[in-house]
Amino acid sequence: MDHSDAIRPPYPTVSVVVPAFNEENNIAATVAAVRAAVEGKFADYEIVIVNDCSRDDTGKIAETLAKDDHHINVFHNNRNSGYGFTVMRGASVAKFEYVQLVPGDNEIPTASIAAVAEKIGTADMVIPYMLNFKIRSFERKTISWVFTTLLNVLFLMRLRYYNGPCAIKRELIQTVAVNTRGFAFMSCVLIQLIKRKHSFVEVGILLEPRQFGKSTMVSVKNITEVIRTIGWLFWHVNITRRLRRAQPGSFEPG
Repeated sequence: MDHSDAIRPPYPTVSVVVPAFNEENNIAATVAAVRAAVEGKFADYEIVIVNDCSRDDTGKIAETLAKDDHHINVFHNNRNSGYGFTVMRGASVAKFEYVQLVPGDNEIPTASIAAVAEKIGTADMVIPYMLNFKIRSFERKTISWVFTTLLNVLFLMRLRYYNGPCAIKRELIQTVAVNTRGFAFMSCVLIQLIKRKHSFVEVGILLEPRQFGKSTMVSVKNITEVIRTIGWLFWHVNITRRLRRAQPGSFEPG
């Protein structure tokens, strides 16, 4: 149920999870954007950086940032474990009421992080969608449109976007069954929670082009993984009608 006009209760708490893989040129700017967006707006907050076994200095930079700011906690995967696993690990160690996702690639400006943060507390989930899709390549826009349309048809949904930097109640995100470590993990989370009748609000945000590095989202491996995940999710939600409950903290370090 979209609670777009709901009034936010005072002073929730938030854990901002920042997954990062080879983001040495972006991680500090991402953390600065997060801090500017959330500081002073919550009863308390933390920034949870999860380094997915980066081959560059992402981990070292993250540790340096943590030394200078007690709000920052850093975790390191022992091996490269994938975007979905990394986010879910961050959620499993988060300590506050809501978990907000902000990828470490510095594509989400302060204003957009704040737009999501300002809706925290008005619903169980805050689901953002892109207002400036034109910054994406034709290939990525096409894949995203097909993915969104397919999920809406298969699961009788009307979401504008499934892969955005959502904010979700921590106690909820820790209960969903997720069978993918890839980029489709958020669709697994959202569809299961919406089918359980948890409330949500959608909010439009702007993204910025990546300044450093290259996204690994569009690849044959990832597209294959997405197709497999959709098949599993369709069976899990529409056929078995059983939404398994994962144990809190069940994601072990990679």
